[in-house]
Amino acid sequence: MKSLITAVKEIHHGFLSLSVSERKNIFVVTLTLFLAFFSYPMIRSSATALFIDSYGAKSTPWIWLSSVMFLGISVSIINILQTLYSIGAIFNTIVATSIALMGGALIASFNGVAFGSGVFAVWKEVYIILVVHLSLGYLNSVINIKTAKLVYGPLGALGSIGGVFGGLLTTSLMKNVGVFYAASAGLFVLALVILIFSFTQKQFLEAKDKSPITSLEGKKAYVFSICGLIILSQFVINLANFKFNLGLEVFESADAKGAYLGNIYSSINILSLVVQLLVIPIAFKYLKIPIVHILVPVVFLVLIILDRGQFLGLLGTAILFVGFKGLDYSIFSAAKEMLYFPLTQKQKYGAKYIVDMIVYRASKMGISALLLVFTSLAFTQNMLLISVLLWISLASFMAYKFRSA
Repeated sequence: MKSLITAVKEIHHGFLSLSVSERKNIFVVTLTLFLAFFSYPMIRSSATALFIDSYGAKSTPWIWLSSVMFLGISVSIINILQTLYSIGAIFNTIVATSIALMGGALIASFNGVAFGSGVFAVWKEVYIILVVHLSLGYLNSVINIKTAKLVYGPLGALGSIGGVFGGLLTTSLMKNVGVFYAASAGLFVLALVILIFSFTQKQFLEAKDKSPITSLEGKKAYVFSICGLIILSQFVINLANFKFNLGLEVFESADAKGAYLGNIYSSINILSLVVQLLVIPIAFKYLKIPIVHILVPVVFLVLIILDRGQFLGLLGTAILFVGFKGLDYSIFSAAKEMLYFPLTQKQKYGAKYIVDMIVYRASKMGISALLLVFTSLAFTQNMLLISVLLWISLASFMAYKFRSA
C-alpha cells in the first residue's frame, strides 16, 4: 500500500511539472473526448432506433459495411488535406460537416424519408472514429512519451465517465422527449467540440511533399506489426463476445438476459475505470511498453484456461468477457497509443489512419463474417486459444525486433 501511495504521489508531481503548453493541449483533448463520448450515446441510440424502424434489424450489417467504405474515403481525403491545412481546421471541418449531415438526415427521417435514417446510421459509425483518433493523433504529436504515460490512464477514464453520463441522459431523454430531441441534444453537445478544439495550436506537418500515409515507406514492417496486434486483439475480443452470447442461451426470457447484461456492462465499465485510474499510470511508470503488450494477452490466456476448465459455468465465461472488454478499453488501448511514439509527427498520423481507422474496423468485420459461417462452441474456443497464442508470439517478436524503434 505504501508503494502504491508513493507511486500516485510521483505521478501527481509529474503532472504538476508539465509546461503550460502541455497542460493546455492535454486539457483540450481531454474535454474534446469527454464531450464526444458524452454525446455519442444520444446520437448512436437515436440513429440505431430510427434505422431499425425503417429497415429492420436484419439490415444492420449494411451499416457496418457502408461505414468502413465511407471511413476509407474519409481517411484518403484527410490524408491529402493534412499536407495543406492545420489539423485543427481539418478536425473542426469534419465535426461541422458531421453535424450538418446527421442533422439533415435526422430531419429527413422525421419527414418520412427512410433513406435519411440510413445516412444517419452510417455516418454515426464514421464520425466518432474520426473525432476520437484525430484528437488522439494530435495529442500524440505534441507531447512526448513520458507525458503520454502519465496522461493516458486518466484521459481514458474521463472519456469513459463522459460515456456513462451520456448514457444516463440518453435514457432520460428517450423516456421524456423522444428520439428526435435526444438526437438533437447529442448534436448540440457535439457542436461544443468545435469550440473546444479551436484552442489547439495551428499545427502543420513539417514537410509538404508527402502525405502522412506516404511518409510510412521506411516504417512499413513496424506499422504492419501494429496492424497484426490489432487484428489478433479484435479476433480475441469478438470471439470471447460470441462465446459469452452463446452462454446467454441458458436464460429463458429476454428480460432475464437484459437484466444479466446490465450487470455485465456495469462490471466492464467499473473494471475499465479502475484500470485507467490506478493500473495504467503505475504500469507505464515501472514497466516497459513492450512488456505491457506481452502481459495483456498473457492475462487473457489465463482467463481462457480458467474458462476452459468449466469450473464456474457461465460465470467463468462472464469473467472472461468482462476481463477482455475491460482491459481492451483501458490498458490495451493506452498501450497501443504508446507504439506510435517512435514515429515522426507525420508518420504518427499516417499510422493511426491505417491502424485505428481502417484495420481495426476491417478486422472486426472479418471475424464477425467468419462467425456467421462457423458458429459452433468448439470452433470458437479453439480459435480463441490460437488467436491469443499468436498475439503473445507477435508481441514478443515486436519486443525483440523493434526494441530500438
